[in-house]
Amino acid sequence: MHGINNDSVIEPLITQTLSLTPTGNHTRWSITVADKEKNSSFQDLTSDTLSLIFRHLKLRDIRSLQKVCTRLRDLIKEDNALAKAWYRQFSSIHQNQLRMTIFAKDKNQLRNWLKSFSNEKTLVESLIDLQPTSIYSPALLFFTRAEMMSKCKTFELVTKATIGKTYNTNSAINFEEYLRIKRLNKVNSAALSADGLYLLTTNGDDSAKIYHQKADGTWDKKNTITHNTWVESATFSSDSHHVVTASADGTAKIYDLGCDESWEQNTTILHDRCIVSATFSTDSQHLVTASLDGTVKIHSKMLNESWKLMADLPHEKAVYSATFSTDGCHVLTASQDDTAKIYSQQTDRSWIEKEVFSHEGAVLSATFSADGHYVATASRDCKAKIHSKKADGSWQLNTIIQHMKGVNSATFSPDGRHVVTASTDGTVKICGRKADDLWEEKAIIHHKGYVHTATFSPDSRHVVTASNDETAKIIGQQDDGTWLEKANIVHHNSISSATFNPDGSQVITSSMDGTVRITELRRNHLLSAVTD
Repeated sequence: MHGINNDSVIEPLITQTLSLTPTGNHTRWSITVADKEKNSSFQDLTSDTLSLIFRHLKLRDIRSLQKVCTRLRDLIKEDNALAKAWYRQFSSIHQNQLRMTIFAKDKNQLRNWLKSFSNEKTLVESLIDLQPTSIYSPALLFFTRAEMMSKCKTFELVTKATIGKTYNTNSAINFEEYLRIKRLNKVNSAALSADGLYLLTTNGDDSAKIYHQKADGTWDKKNTITHNTWVESATFSSDSHHVVTASADGTAKIYDLGCDESWEQNTTILHDRCIVSATFSTDSQHLVTASLDGTVKIHSKMLNESWKLMADLPHEKAVYSATFSTDGCHVLTASQDDTAKIYSQQTDRSWIEKEVFSHEGAVLSATFSADGHYVATASRDCKAKIHSKKADGSWQLNTIIQHMKGVNSATFSPDGRHVVTASTDGTVKICGRKADDLWEEKAIIHHKGYVHTATFSPDSRHVVTASNDETAKIIGQQDDGTWLEKANIVHHNSISSATFNPDGSQVITSSMDGTVRITELRRNHLLSAVTD
């Protein structure tokens, strides 16, 4: 099975000549058809010609064509043009990740994955039968499930696993000991590896823990990575073979997955002060760390599996985050000095400062869109700013998203069509990109407290939030473009992180109540029985 080939090949036609001309910076197309014998209308084009045109149209354009006539609707369905257009919205890296989640499932797992949102047994079985032979089956499988999932007004939530408290209390302990144990039990973050086999948590006992899912679905602790003090973050590489932790003790530790499923320490990276974040490049070959010492360090993996320092990049004050662009050629930083900076790699492998984005307060996070055309920055000045890249490579301010209090994060959807912000004012805002490349507000989600994070699902159709009001809200996009709250996951204390698993079927939440919960999303059959 292969992915969809995004490279368009224009085949010779006998009676018709098709001209596809790109216009603008973001691949819009002007279509001209010449016929020597007659002036053809769009509906007169051959099926092969229309299929070729479908390859160059965006998802919204193909949806519009469906409404023109029965012939176009049938051809779009036969060509699976909607699934292909949906798939083309993602970067090649994200396409590979989507394919990997399909490859990792056997037929029974695929069946259960689809059945959680469909009662149509014939449809489910036909999709499963396509899996070994069709070149576009990953797109078709994901697109079909995303469409079914989006049509649900509410979700049924099923707890698949709860990883409980490590340290137990009893009635005999004093109040100080109770507070100490409560701190040790805190879970600051939790995330699954891209292959879905490993779970990584950061904890109040100054450690990160790696769990492995057993055949019966339970989770077994494989390793504990210890630090001398608080662990700020921990993340997997995109190939699931490496883990990196970032600690307030000024170290980042890289662990590698061995052939026997054990994790062994490879390298320790040093800064002079607390390391706030450590992130791998999308190809897993590079690592960037951000520290309160005002520096960003880039390390690259050598042939002998060691990691070599390649660059030490400065800010005037503490650096809160640093991430790579999808192609790995640029690093985007966010700093207490009220700036975000782009550093770019040169042909001699050195890194130089290329762009500076300014705020009126500390910049807490900064991210690239998957296509590298946009940058989103989030600041304590109550603003998130979106900058767009011009044809000459320079950047210009595009849109300002205003909040009442500081903005903790601003994150693009994998398809690049939306951005979501999370704020200490208790709101989450979703903005969508318009045809003129400006961004407009689409939805506001309200919490009763501080919102730590807001993250998109792999299919870009859902958002999950994490708030100190003890809830994580799941918000879904409807066919008309509006966003609807579909479910709430509740803990007994502040929720520190909430993310989707790689296939979008589960949400992983971590909480200061000392637990990590893996919750499966399903169609609400009880509600469907009433409304169908």
